[in-house]
Amino acid sequence: MRKILLAVALPAVALTAQSCLNDDDSYYDSLALMQPNAIVTVKPLDGGGFYMQLDDNTTLKPANMDKSPYKTETRAFVNYVASDSDSGDYDQAVNINWIDSVLTKPMVKVPEDVTDLDAEYGSDPVEILNSWVTVVEDGYFTINFMTYTNGSTKHRVNLIQPDPTKPYELEFRHDADGDTAGMRAQGVAAFKLSELKLVQGEKITITLKWQSYSGGKSHDFEYTPGESVASGEEGGSGDGGDTDAGAANALRLK
Repeated sequence: MRKILLAVALPAVALTAQSCLNDDDSYYDSLALMQPNAIVTVKPLDGGGFYMQLDDNTTLKPANMDKSPYKTETRAFVNYVASDSDSGDYDQAVNINWIDSVLTKPMVKVPEDVTDLDAEYGSDPVEILNSWVTVVEDGYFTINFMTYTNGSTKHRVNLIQPDPTKPYELEFRHDADGDTAGMRAQGVAAFKLSELKLVQGEKITITLKWQSYSGGKSHDFEYTPGESVASGEEGGSGDGGDTDAGAANALRLK
C-alpha cells in the first residue's frame, strides 16, 4: 500500500519525461531513488546499531549500515531495497539508499495552569494533507501539512491533548512566529502518543482537530496498536530537525 500510494504522486513527473522513453532505464531508476518509499521509526540499539520499524508489526534490519544515524528513537523517510542478507530476529533485511529524519517529539498533555491555548501553542492555520505520510502507526501520529513561509523562520508545531477527559481528542497546533506569507511549503512532524497509554490490539479512534485556512476542521483516525507498542519503548525526542518532504518543501520546523 505504501508503494502504491507513493506511485500516485509520480505520473505528473513521468509525463514530462515522455521524450526519454527510448533512453535506458537509468533515468527512471534515478527518479525512483529520489523518492522515499517508506516512513519508518529508527530505533537505536545498545552498542550503536539500530533497526527500523516499518509499521506496527514489521521490522527491518539494515544490511548496509552498522551505526544508527540518530542517537534516539526518530521517525524518518527512507529509500530502501530488499536484501538477501540474513534478517536475524527481524522480519526483513534491507539495503538503505538514503535516510532523512523527520521532526520527532512527544505529544503534549496540556497542563492545568495553561488557560490560553492560542497564546501557548499558536493558532496559525495549516492544511493537513491527505497523503500516505499522514498516518498513525508504531505509536506515532505523523502529520503532513501545508502552510506558507519566507524560508528563514522556524515554525513551532505541537500535537496537544487539551482535555484529559477526552484523551483521544487531539489538536495540531502551529505557531509561525509571524511568518505567515511567502511561498507555499510542506512540513512533516511526528508525535509520540505517549499520553494515550496504548494497548496492543485495542482499537481506538483519534479525532484530530486543526485550524485550516477556511476555519476549524477535524478528522477521525482509527488505529489498532500492534506488536511494536508491547515493548514499552519510549521515544519521541529524536534528532529530527529541518525536514524535507519533497523538492517543494522549504519549511523549517521545531
